[in-house]
Amino acid sequence: MRKLTLKLLLLSIIISLSIFILNKVYINDSISYDYSGGMLIDKHQLAEKTASPKILIIGGSSGSFGINSTMLKEKLQLPVVNMSFIAPFGTYFLFNDALKEVKKVDIIFITLEYDIKHLGYENEILTAADYYPNASNYIVNRENILLNLEDNFKHKVKNVRQFFLNLLKPDFRKTAKVSDSSSVYFRGAFSENGDIISQLNNPPKVVDYHKFSTEYVDFSEQIMDLNIFAEKAKLKGAEVYFIYPPLAESTFNFGKKAVFSISQQIEKDIHCKILGNEYDFVMPDSMFFDSFFHLNYRGRDIRTNKIISLYNQNKI
Repeated sequence: MRKLTLKLLLLSIIISLSIFILNKVYINDSISYDYSGGMLIDKHQLAEKTASPKILIIGGSSGSFGINSTMLKEKLQLPVVNMSFIAPFGTYFLFNDALKEVKKVDIIFITLEYDIKHLGYENEILTAADYYPNASNYIVNRENILLNLEDNFKHKVKNVRQFFLNLLKPDFRKTAKVSDSSSVYFRGAFSENGDIISQLNNPPKVVDYHKFSTEYVDFSEQIMDLNIFAEKAKLKGAEVYFIYPPLAESTFNFGKKAVFSISQQIEKDIHCKILGNEYDFVMPDSMFFDSFFHLNYRGRDIRTNKIISLYNQNKI
């Protein structure tokens, strides 16, 4: 019995070590093309090397898809860093992570999707942390440390599974290019300012508004995260503005109750200036790419011009 126990223990150690090693091999291989982790690394490097005063765009993917930073730079005569990531990270992650890039005299435009949560999805943050270790700071751990260890181990097993799948069929992101007409979500999908541009020559998809909420949405925790960030940014000497996200017209009509419930909370409780209102960025479905938040090239240019106009009106 003792020998069997020792053999099983040895086998468990060998399997665990193999998983840890293969997990590391997978991460080292995929860092060159992973979307979320690569995006975090590259956009922070861009922000670090961009002198202030600068414009920072902060939010989820509607910010990555919904801004033409080159146009913004030319019209406002300031360098632009699009620090928008993905909504599944949550507002707690997005704001705490971006704060270190805020400097005196910076101008910050915040745009949040209506469905963004306060805390992000753990699986998305664990994936990001594989490549950008700071992401692990924004995982809310459970009280039971064994459950946290289990979650981390399962994540590593998932990576090892993907490692073997890639041996059978290489990940398409390895060869993805902005110039092709099929790839969108990969590390090299961004412009020198941080805008996602891989979608600009890809065919659009039909917007499915049925995934949008039709009920009241409690946005208090997201607003709390925004207000804490805004106050800290102002103490650093930055200007902070909130901008409503783009939204497909069909989705707006379907989910007006949800939109109005959020906009009412924002108008009442937010601690920074607001550029425009929720109606300003409701746009025809033909202006969207693959979701009711992601604009195509025509939509992002129209929205960028609108943002510039609203900002200039505010400065008068």
